[in-house]
Parts: sequence; structure tokens; C-alpha cells
Amino acid sequence: MKPFSRWISPLILGVVMFNTIRLVTDLPAHNPFWADSVPFHMLALLVSVLMSYGFDFQGRYYMEKVRAKNISVTLEYSILLVFLFLGVNLILYLGDYIGILYLGDKVADYVIADVVCILYFFLYYIIIRNDKLEKEYNQQSLQLEKIKVDQLEIELKFLRAQYHPHFLFNALNTVYFQIDEKNTMPRHTLEMLSDLLRYQLYGGNKKVPIQKEIDYLKTYMNFQRLRMSKRLILNIHISEELKEQKIYPLLFLPLIENAFKYVGGDYHIDLDMSWNKERILFTIFNSKPPYAEKELPRKGIGLENLRRRLTLLYPEKYSLDIEDDPDHFVAKLMIEIESV
Repeated sequence: MKPFSRWISPLILGVVMFNTIRLVTDLPAHNPFWADSVPFHMLALLVSVLMSYGFDFQGRYYMEKVRAKNISVTLEYSILLVFLFLGVNLILYLGDYIGILYLGDKVADYVIADVVCILYFFLYYIIIRNDKLEKEYNQQSLQLEKIKVDQLEIELKFLRAQYHPHFLFNALNTVYFQIDEKNTMPRHTLEMLSDLLRYQLYGGNKKVPIQKEIDYLKTYMNFQRLRMSKRLILNIHISEELKEQKIYPLLFLPLIENAFKYVGGDYHIDLDMSWNKERILFTIFNSKPPYAEKELPRKGIGLENLRRRLTLLYPEKYSLDIEDDPDHFVAKLMIEIESV
């Protein structure tokens, strides 16, 4: 409901409900409509309107509570009818007792008021419930469309990014065969680089065995060590339990790239990757140079892109925590996946 109708609807409900009771009561008895004291009827009308506003507030509160407990619709409506019966009759009794409501024929008037009020309140609850469900459905549809658009954009970016790696991959093969076979070191370096490019180029966005991803990460780290200072201390611990679990590729790479890019000071990188209760736990630590604080703050585009990919691929099944201190940087990534 829109804000205006949200507040005017209980007023309309109260007016219609009261006049329905008057019609059912007065017409069969051949009495004039709104017979007797008009001020008395206005007071009863006010009670009807206040009841409607009270039910609107309480009904919405009740709806959120029962939906949070995921009970069946049948039970939800049954509980509602019980509360309506008790609430309406309590108000009728108190109103008659203090004199603001007049129930001449006790049984007949109670029955008429019960049937009319409970019926209208029940129908009103169905309307606001359906309105709530429709809003949620529309929001979910919009969110789903947004996710689809984001996925398409990622695929398009991935396809665009393939051009340069593909060209470079072919160029590396050409250079490889131009290097004399005796020069084993540069040929080995090109082989590693080709393996890295091949995995990124042809890996796609389909799940791969975690062992395949680990082999790629090890190749990447060995390649990075070739250009790093010999002072680099690289400690790698990967659990042997990580073998056949399926995972989307290239989710750990940005964190490892970040560690090698900004390592300094003691030139220390620690990587730990383990399997615990259907979760992959990945932690990487790198020391930072003493002048790191004086550098301009990084925008962290790679990390933001990683978060976006994780949100699309593992919604509500991951956590990424970053600890950026003056002398070290730590990234902790948890991904919940299904075991084989």
C-alpha cells in the first residue's frame, strides 16, 4: 500500500464495518437507518474506526511474527480467527459494560457484530498480506534481474579480457621456440607463464576441482618468486583434505597478487588454506615496507571486484575480512561449499 492509502484504509474499513452492522440490524427490523441518537452512533462509529486502526497495527505485527516462524498458512489464519473472535467480543463486552456501545438483543447483536467484524478484519488481513507478498516478490524480481545483468556484465568483461591474454599466449609460444634448448631457465619461465595464461584463458566461470585451483596458485607463486628478492620468506600450508571439492576458479588469486605486490619490510608471506566443516578457510599474510603509511591509500579495486564476484557466486556463503596494519596486511576468506 502507498503511504496515503496505508493510513486511510483503516478509516474506510471502520466506517464500512459500522454501517454494515447498522444495515443488518436496522433494515430487517424496519427501523430507520441510524435510528435513535445520532451522537450515540457517532461514538460507536469512532469505536469501530479505532478498532480498525488497532487491528491494522496489530495485524501487520502479527504477520511479521508468524512469517518469521515459517508456520503454515492454515495455522496462520486459524490463529488469527481465534484472536479476532476473542478480541472483538472483549471490545463488545467492555463497550456495552461502560455504556458506549448498546447491544439490545444480546445474542443477536453479538452474532451480527461478530460475523461482520471478523469477516471484514479477516478480508482486510488477506489484502494487506497479499500486498506485502507482492512487494516482496517485486523486490526479489528486481534483485534477480540486477544479478542477471551483473552476471552478463562480468561475462562480457571476461570475453573482452580474453583478447589480450590470447594474443600474449600465442606470442609466448613463438618466443619459447625461438629460445635455444640449452637455455632451460627462460624456457621454464615461459612454460610457467603459459600455464598461468592457459588456466585464466580457458578456465571459464565453471567450477573446477580445488586441487586444480591449488596447482594453479602454486604455479603462480613459483613464477612470482622468480622476480622477487631472495630475501622473500614464503610459507605455504595447504590441507591435504582439499582435493576434489568443486569451486569457482580465480577467487584466491587477487589476495595472493595483493600479497606479492605489496610485500616489503621483512619480505614475509604466509599462506594457509584448510578445510573445515564444509568450508574452505584461506588466510594470507604479508609484511609491509616501513614507508607504507606514507603512500597514498589504495582504492582496492581488485578487492572490491573480488567481493562482487563472491556475492554473485556465493551469496551469503562467504566472508572476507581484511586487516590492514602499518607493518602487515592480512586477508581471511571463508567460502562455504558442498563437499564431494
